[in-house]
Amino acid sequence: MLQLTRLLMLAALLGLSLSQAQLATQPNLDLTRLLGTGRHGEPILTVLNRNLPQVQQMIDSHKQRCLSKLQLPANQRALIHEPKPTEQEKCLMECVFKSIRLMDGNKLNLQRVQQLASQVTDNNAMAVALSSTLAQSCNRLVRSSKPCEAAHQLNQCIAKHMERNRVKLSW
Repeated sequence: MLQLTRLLMLAALLGLSLSQAQLATQPNLDLTRLLGTGRHGEPILTVLNRNLPQVQQMIDSHKQRCLSKLQLPANQRALIHEPKPTEQEKCLMECVFKSIRLMDGNKLNLQRVQQLASQVTDNNAMAVALSSTLAQSCNRLVRSSKPCEAAHQLNQCIAKHMERNRVKLSW
């Protein structure tokens, strides 16, 4: 009964059908199945693959500025899936997240998450709502008051959701 109540609440909150809400609560949520197609009937993965390079370029540009600012080597390893970064690398994550306005204080900026989700999915309302919900869950996981450590905790959560949903970005 509790499961059905949760499904109905999720469906109502996000404007999903009951079957979509059931998909959304599965442990290995696959956004591509839930979101279906883009505006012009294209598979959502096609839309993502077309739009993600722009966002990746923005991230890369900001990362280069942060590397310079923090006096880190230009050939810095990617940190998106790094479970044990150094303190400097945690601060690099903070710098990148804040410079792209993804992080505000020690939390994800939900408006920016929605803006980026809209950009990469061609304004898919379902994707925007789900991205915001996932960002809120990541924000709840942050336990540190130290900005660099908070960025690391957010990074771990973001990486998990991106991998699960086959979104390929790196920083």
